[in-house]
Amino acid sequence: MSIPARAKLPSPNGYYRSLKEWRAVSPRKLRPSKKQVLTNMTGSIQLTKPIGIESTLHWLFRSFGRESLQQREGYIAVIPDGKVCGAYCDVLTPDHKLLAPFSFQWRLHPSKRDVWKAPSLPPLHTLDEPVAMLAIKDSSVYYHWMMDVLPRLQLLRNNGIHVQHYIINSSSKALFQRESLAMLGISPQQIMSSSDQLHIQSKSLIIPGFKGSLRDKWSCAFLRSELMEKHSIQAIEGFERIYISREEAGKRKIVNEREVLQHLEQYGFRKVILERLALRDQIQLFASAKVIAGPHGAGMTNMVFANPGTTIIEIFSPQLVHTCYPALSSILGHKHYYLIGTGTRPPDYVDPHNRKADITVNISQLSQLLKQAQLK
Repeated sequence: MSIPARAKLPSPNGYYRSLKEWRAVSPRKLRPSKKQVLTNMTGSIQLTKPIGIESTLHWLFRSFGRESLQQREGYIAVIPDGKVCGAYCDVLTPDHKLLAPFSFQWRLHPSKRDVWKAPSLPPLHTLDEPVAMLAIKDSSVYYHWMMDVLPRLQLLRNNGIHVQHYIINSSSKALFQRESLAMLGISPQQIMSSSDQLHIQSKSLIIPGFKGSLRDKWSCAFLRSELMEKHSIQAIEGFERIYISREEAGKRKIVNEREVLQHLEQYGFRKVILERLALRDQIQLFASAKVIAGPHGAGMTNMVFANPGTTIIEIFSPQLVHTCYPALSSILGHKHYYLIGTGTRPPDYVDPHNRKADITVNISQLSQLLKQAQLK
């Protein structure tokens, strides 16, 4: 897409800490709006405790089932004459100030961000058509792309908002980004990628987003409907029990995977390497599965395409235990089992968050868990 560029602009001349702060000083015609999306998109849910072989549940899962939790809420911020700039997708107001909440560097104080380091910004390109910003910091991670980026399209659709262009945080290694957008009817010509040279101004910059951290049922329903059902993807035979291998990943591998796989094959499991499959084939694979096993990783996101009641067996390193997939299983109605590999564990209430930690599986414990899951 070719858009005539204007002269470079200087660095921002200040910042707003929130939309509310900017709204308080903006002229009426440029005043931003923020619509809370509530209709059919909220509600509480009670998480189901995952099942393990331990006498005492891992401390991260002990809160599951105690009380109903509020699912996240969607919102849409509409910024007249808003701008998006740079690789971190900083949002600038018409009076050329940084809008602090909308940036990949949102954890940093606004005055400490990279947008101030250069004396001028890249050349500005202007668009008359509405532009939606779908870029978030971790959107090259499959889980966040599927659960946190794509559902924003449903926020727009649910509110009757039509846009012509979409800004994403693109990665050449994340082929699923373009594949999924194509399946949703968005062409390559409509997509703009974050980069050092990005500097776009739209008469209506639209930023859909979420408040709260617990994913929601409607996002899962949206993914199933738009990526599976509308494309008539149906189950195939021979993949009722699958094991997700991370042998081509750079981290969180199962060290004794050959031994693990030999044991799982006795229960009818087939090894799959998702990196070798197109998105459509991954969806079909998980639509076919009745039991899904594997180490903690992004591939587990595809459980959203499995039928309710599917058995999930997630294997953790003692140095990395996470609640995201047990929570997702609760939302989807799956039965979630977990096994923690051998090695030293951090003490209770010390977050085990070593994202690179490999896993060694105790085969006797794995066998015990499979029997507990009533697999024959």
